Amino acid sequence: MNKIWKVSVVIVGILFLFNGIAVAELNAANEAKWTPPPLTTPDQDPAGDLARFIVSTKYEDLPANVVDIAKKAMFDTLACTIAGSGWEASPQVAELAAEWGGNPQASIFMYGGKVSLPTAAFAFGCMARAIDMGDVHDIYPSHVTEWIVPALLTVAEWKGDLTGKELITAYAVGAETMVRVLAGSNLSTPRARECAPGEYPAIFGIVASVAKILDCDVEETWNAMGIGWSMSSYTEMQKYAEGTQVPRVQHSFRVQDGIQAVLLAQKKVTGPKGIFLGVPSGMFRFQFRCDTTPELISKGLGEKWLFADGLALKPYSSCKYTHSAIDGTIELVKKHNIDYRDIKSIHCTISTPAAMVIQPHEAKWNPTTVGAAMFSLPYTVATAAIKGNLFLDAYAAEEMARTDKRELMKKITAVIDPKVPEFRGFTVEITLKDGTKFSTLNEYVLGIFPQKPMSWDDLHKKYQLCIPYAARELEASRYEKVEKMFLSLENVANVGTILPTLAK
Repeated sequence: MNKIWKVSVVIVGILFLFNGIAVAELNAANEAKWTPPPLTTPDQDPAGDLARFIVSTKYEDLPANVVDIAKKAMFDTLACTIAGSGWEASPQVAELAAEWGGNPQASIFMYGGKVSLPTAAFAFGCMARAIDMGDVHDIYPSHVTEWIVPALLTVAEWKGDLTGKELITAYAVGAETMVRVLAGSNLSTPRARECAPGEYPAIFGIVASVAKILDCDVEETWNAMGIGWSMSSYTEMQKYAEGTQVPRVQHSFRVQDGIQAVLLAQKKVTGPKGIFLGVPSGMFRFQFRCDTTPELISKGLGEKWLFADGLALKPYSSCKYTHSAIDGTIELVKKHNIDYRDIKSIHCTISTPAAMVIQPHEAKWNPTTVGAAMFSLPYTVATAAIKGNLFLDAYAAEEMARTDKRELMKKITAVIDPKVPEFRGFTVEITLKDGTKFSTLNEYVLGIFPQKPMSWDDLHKKYQLCIPYAARELEASRYEKVEKMFLSLENVANVGTILPTLAK
């Protein structure tokens, strides 16, 4: 027995050795392909261009389409936050915020009671992401607005004299800053996508928006970005793979960090300025050892608004990678009057990044938590085939336990085609038990700007769907008041009343 044990140890050791050699060779190959950024001094970093853009941009500089998208995106996020206030981890986070208390500076969204500014923002952040229905950028993949709005509305209440035009401007520079960093990261490369999910530059969008409404100068804004980056410079994909609640709670920390970074900078605390190209540890030199495109951070800044071209509001409460397949399924079911009990199979062709909604197989075909179901293509497509839609009611315990849904999920298959765009253009083919086949390729899902944007009527419907899921019951007049404010946001004299209007 002792001899067998020794042989086993040797075999395991050899396997580890070969595995280590293979990993080392792979890393060496990647390093060989990587061209480090040019050596620069901190004052030459693209972060300086962002800081100057944030400070100098005025409402009058914003094109009409940017103003329209900003208003709609913020209102859309507010709708999602209302529903998110009672969802999953949000009640626990709000309870903690109330316990922490502090200087009564801002309201806890939906729950009421005033706490310190960072604490109120901490509670708000989780609620904004909770139902996974916030917008995503189609070209530079990441959630965008749900990171920014909690900070903006919380600080707006605390500041007390912020106009609608100032809110729109602050949101626009925040969203643009975040998307510019995404563009510079060149997340289309496989190695970059392995490093971090697209949400990692959220801190820059939050800091930019808060610095704008607190009238920071270039030095303070640049320092605040450096402080924020140092506080929360990395995220990972494991939280998604395991279907945890951290994708919601992480927003609490980022929003709080962003506000605190700006407040520290206003107190003359300094942060690193070589954020992207700094030696030795700028983001594109140390964290993203791949072919980044830092020039895209500054190119056309203030003239071409990258966030406005491809921002996609969500019509379904699930991971964006499921939406094209959901949309195609609903289209076929409604067009051909298909009864889900007559379905023999549903086959989807999806993009390479969308692998996260079909892998690992056991987790995606047998989700056991709400988070896992939201990130499962089989679960969301089966729900769409049965109900003709996908909203929060799909994640009730009785819905997740339905045997007919679980049986239909077994009939769903998916393959990856590298030529398919990241979020759209997925193919869905439904085969009936009698052999009849129907297929569709849905290029754009409702919500993407400028190809298929949501109208104010679409947003009103989404708002009304979200309200019943709020953590507290509020008078209908409060919701009506807030909606009217967003419809003509540029004319509102004080947006600091939005948050307390929606606090019990």
